[in-house]
Amino acid sequence: MRTKTTCQSEKVLEAAARLFGTQRFHEVRMEDIAAEAAVGKGTLYRYFADKEELYWALLTHSSAQLSRRLEEVLEPAHGARQQLEAMVEAIIAFFDENPHLFDLIQRAEVHHRPGVASPWQQTRDDLLRLLLGLFEAGQRQGEFTIRHPDLAALMLLGGLRSVIRFGKRPRSRELARQIVTDFLRGADMSQSCLVTEKIE
Repeated sequence: MRTKTTCQSEKVLEAAARLFGTQRFHEVRMEDIAAEAAVGKGTLYRYFADKEELYWALLTHSSAQLSRRLEEVLEPAHGARQQLEAMVEAIIAFFDENPHLFDLIQRAEVHHRPGVASPWQQTRDDLLRLLLGLFEAGQRQGEFTIRHPDLAALMLLGGLRSVIRFGKRPRSRELARQIVTDFLRGADMSQSCLVTEKIE
């Protein structure tokens, strides 16, 4: 059961996300976030000591949201390829819905404090593990074989980042399928040094 405290903190985080999505980090003030969330500054500081702590909490919140989204879309998907398509589609949709997130992640990487793990680093590690698990399942189920899974996982996530940032809009309904097909078979439809796909 969601408590009033939980609802208020999420309301603040949603307001902060909207502001960070339209303004640079240094331009967003705590009083702006309080006004956007329709809460008093005292309420805001009850949850977050300063803007940096709020920013960190926003990354943590976004990380948890993406993890939940992936769990929801992967469970009903059958087979490694279908799950891979569901994962790709969910990641693109999530970042399209949260256009501020890439800039927040980048800022966290630039201002990384030694000895303090970024909330998004855990998400990045989880995404890599999830992909490696799907690659293994694809080989086990005879759907496809990834010859260099660690490299392929990094390439796929890096490619998705470029598609999200620079890809054509509106998105094609077949975009996730197209990405997975090209990834598995090779963009030029030739034999890939990374992947061998079983073709029925």
